[in-house]
Amino acid sequence: MRTRLGRRVVCAAAGLVLLAAAAAPTAAQVPQGPVTVGTAGGDVTVVADQLEQVGPDNLLVATGNVELTKGATRLMADRIELNRNTGDAVAQGRVIFYDGEDQLTGQRIEYNVKTGTGVVYQGEARGAPYYRLSGERMERVGESVYRVQQGVFTTCQDDPPDWAVHFGSATADLNEFVYGTNASFWVRQIPLIPFLPVFAAAIRRERQTGFLFPKFGYSTTKGAYAEFPFFWVIDDSQDALISPIFYTNLGEGFNLEYRYILPDKQRGRFSGFFMQETARHDASRFLGHTRQDWYLAPRTWLKVDAAGVSDDTVLRDYGDELSQRSSQRVESNVFLTRSWNTWNLVGDVFVYQDLTTRRPVELNRLPDVRLLGTPQPVGGIPGLLWEFEGSAVHFVRDVGSNGDRLDLHPRVSRPIPMDVVTLTPFLGGRLTGYDRTVTGVRTSRGVDGPIEITSDDPRLRRLLEAGADLETKLTRVYDTGGVWNIDAMLHTIEPRVNYTWIAGKDKNQLPQWTPALDSIQDASRVEYSLTNRIRGRTVALANAEPVRWELFRLTLGNGYDVRHATWEDAFATLIVAPTPTTKLRSDITYDPHNASYPLVTADLSTVIPRGEVSVGVRHSDAAKFTFVQGGFKVSPWPWLTTRGTINWDVRTTTFVESRLAFEFHWQCWALAVEYVNRTQRDDEVRFTLNLLGVSGPISTRVGLGAIEGGGTR
Repeated sequence: MRTRLGRRVVCAAAGLVLLAAAAAPTAAQVPQGPVTVGTAGGDVTVVADQLEQVGPDNLLVATGNVELTKGATRLMADRIELNRNTGDAVAQGRVIFYDGEDQLTGQRIEYNVKTGTGVVYQGEARGAPYYRLSGERMERVGESVYRVQQGVFTTCQDDPPDWAVHFGSATADLNEFVYGTNASFWVRQIPLIPFLPVFAAAIRRERQTGFLFPKFGYSTTKGAYAEFPFFWVIDDSQDALISPIFYTNLGEGFNLEYRYILPDKQRGRFSGFFMQETARHDASRFLGHTRQDWYLAPRTWLKVDAAGVSDDTVLRDYGDELSQRSSQRVESNVFLTRSWNTWNLVGDVFVYQDLTTRRPVELNRLPDVRLLGTPQPVGGIPGLLWEFEGSAVHFVRDVGSNGDRLDLHPRVSRPIPMDVVTLTPFLGGRLTGYDRTVTGVRTSRGVDGPIEITSDDPRLRRLLEAGADLETKLTRVYDTGGVWNIDAMLHTIEPRVNYTWIAGKDKNQLPQWTPALDSIQDASRVEYSLTNRIRGRTVALANAEPVRWELFRLTLGNGYDVRHATWEDAFATLIVAPTPTTKLRSDITYDPHNASYPLVTADLSTVIPRGEVSVGVRHSDAAKFTFVQGGFKVSPWPWLTTRGTINWDVRTTTFVESRLAFEFHWQCWALAVEYVNRTQRDDEVRFTLNLLGVSGPISTRVGLGAIEGGGTR
């Protein structure tokens, strides 16, 4: 009996042991909750399917979906061995290391939780939004900072990438930059540029010191050329762009642009172009331009827009756009402005360079001080308004008359509402003093027009003016009910009539420094204008504001000289915009004496599917030109944008300048190719490559043509 019972107990015990042995592996696969483990580098959190303490060396072995976290770093792998005494961790199998916002993968990672250093073998790092960095050995030397051996940098997502930079060694801060040596530039699997001594690129930052991608081109007059832009971030409030440029037929030079922004609304920029024509006559040619905008005190501003050139033809030889190459003058202004509720005081230093003649005929204003008082009530007299305009100018020039002029122009007026119209009579006077008197004229070679001969005798011109303005504004709203997507229209009719009478003394023998002011004579004239205007408002969509725009405008105006019984030039302005994206504007003046149109302009622009087109006409009798201009921008596919412009001289039946450009856009790069055809045999072909996250905005402009503004007219 006892023997049978003993056998049953033994069998039951053996069965329990077998069940326990069978159940043990299954229980080990259940992930354990987060475990805090003390190490030499502080506490770390470990999550794994199985944790095991091995040997006397305090070695912790974690296997199965392991996740080790310390601060902002997180290490994930199939197996991690952690030495709690030294803080060394070795991860293998599907290794992923999160360094802040960055993700690194590799075959094997050695990481010390105490020092924060480590090595990723056959690693790859990905930084938002599109940066990829890989290397045979990536040594972590600081937070998000790595030393990389035999590495590759790209922003492309495909493998192999469309472009990549290979380098022997590099230092990468995944939040700032990557800088490498012994580099080469690859297009897919082809080393397009087999050697680059250095390479640098910004990561995650809009502004970072480094080289931008070079620009290349060919000109029939300048030869082959290349520009190598270098962007320098001086600090958070200032930066500079330095671009050495080389022309095979001309010489060497550079572009320079410096920008800054200071507290209290102070900002400015300086742009410069310099070229040493070593391949020609070794001449030094340049353009400099600066803009400054300084807020000095409440309602007080200092603004500078100044430019200068080395000679009269530097813009024509090195400019880009037709408007820049055909500039006739380069201007500089320094404005100091102080404003009050009804007064404005402006001081201006004005200097310019005339590019049409070698003689120094420029009439500069050093300075030009103006005081303007807007219409304001006269104390004690209801409805009576007064206004003031005054200026003091010191004119300076080498060839021609110069001197000082003081001009005072007060006026009083009284608006009188009369049912639907308003009548505003006015009375004013004008005193203009000169420190010179014109005694004769002469001519000089190289100077267009007569040159005044003056004496030091002062002269005072006195004018009395009187007149009235009669104007009204009639309006009506039309509800269109959504026809052509127009919800409502506002129609206004604005007629205006002005009569001005002027009489005065000592109006002769005055220097003609600014003819609009210096040549005022006795007058009795009537001016009138009539404006028909229609404004539209689109149907308001859900969660969107309606669009308001000027749908139609027709303005007609003319003047009549009562004293001489002659009509003056008439003018008209027509605007037709059936939609907010389609607009026609034309301005015309008509000379009744010669039955001619001295000035005509017309422009039509519209948005088309995947693009926009424009065409315009420019005609001037005074400048003796008639131009037809056209342009388009079309994107037939998401990866292609085409642009083109033409400038046709109707008088000579020649295309003065035509441009055609193609821009190719892919996930991680863009290429622009532009062809420029000019009548003066200065044709160009330009190439610009933009690498995502590395280069600046794509642009084919180089040299002086890349400088914005420049004070040209």
